[in-house]
Amino acid sequence: MRWEVVSFGETMIRLAVPLGERLETTRQLEVGIGGTEANVLVALARLGRRTAWASVLPQNPLGERIARELAWHGVDVSLVQWVSHGRIGIYFLDTGVPPRPTVVLYDRARSAIALVDPMVFPTDWIVDTGWLHLTGITPALSEGCQRVAWTLLERARVLGVPISFDVNYRSRLWGAEEAARVLAPFCAQTTILLCGEGDARTLWGLAGEPEQIAAGLAERFRAPVTVVTLGDGGAVALTRDGDKVSVGALPATVIDRVGAGDAFAAGFLHGYVDDRDLERAMRYGTALAALKLTIRGDLALVSAAELEAALAETRRTIVR
Repeated sequence: MRWEVVSFGETMIRLAVPLGERLETTRQLEVGIGGTEANVLVALARLGRRTAWASVLPQNPLGERIARELAWHGVDVSLVQWVSHGRIGIYFLDTGVPPRPTVVLYDRARSAIALVDPMVFPTDWIVDTGWLHLTGITPALSEGCQRVAWTLLERARVLGVPISFDVNYRSRLWGAEEAARVLAPFCAQTTILLCGEGDARTLWGLAGEPEQIAAGLAERFRAPVTVVTLGDGGAVALTRDGDKVSVGALPATVIDRVGAGDAFAAGFLHGYVDDRDLERAMRYGTALAALKLTIRGDLALVSAAELEAALAETRRTIVR
């Protein structure tokens, strides 16, 4: 395969307030990039995986900034469709310190990817990848994005390409009822279903202990592997065959929480795609998420050696 993992989605310009300042009064903003699919691909590329990002970018300096930065980290951007219209989405991060929460403000309406034409966006490249990763954020952007994501999923299923789907519900993009309705078919067709505990409660009304929530998702969607992430509580995974693996979160000095969930997804895939080792996948996911918390920005700028060094800690947190 040309690529080990490919994903389709939006990458935005991130404008973050320096620590200790507020968005309404700051005189400077830290410029970066971020988007859940690209975050996963960058993390995997830095771990040595061959990854590619499919999207739509406008031909302007901000589009170039995103493409060049992803390419610098090792992500193949040859699947990007360049257009003369549209814009780059932007998100502002009002960085909080406990007890003040971090607040995100989006400015992404009518971005270039939201205006994607599903009739002309190429999807035949799916034959060249070993794994397709999708998230619930992309279908929320527009009907066109929904159609492209669904086309990719259908083609992957026909070709036997495994699929991971991260629910990633964003209440600022759409309501819970619509999200649950649109995302349910994606969840039902995926190989690996990743879902935050809070999203499972909000979208599908699941309640109880994490294991009960995971069991509820597994029963509803019948994915071969269902993973429920618990934030500071770690994660729990169930297979369709009844195997269960729980892992606690690793202690970390929190510099920036944004992107930690994407780092978990990347770590999980890194540990899983070669030989389907669920316990190793959970250990990699937990370790990479902890390492990401120590890094400012959306991207998990972690080497394979650093990840391996952190794995020793996860061996003490696994429960089967």
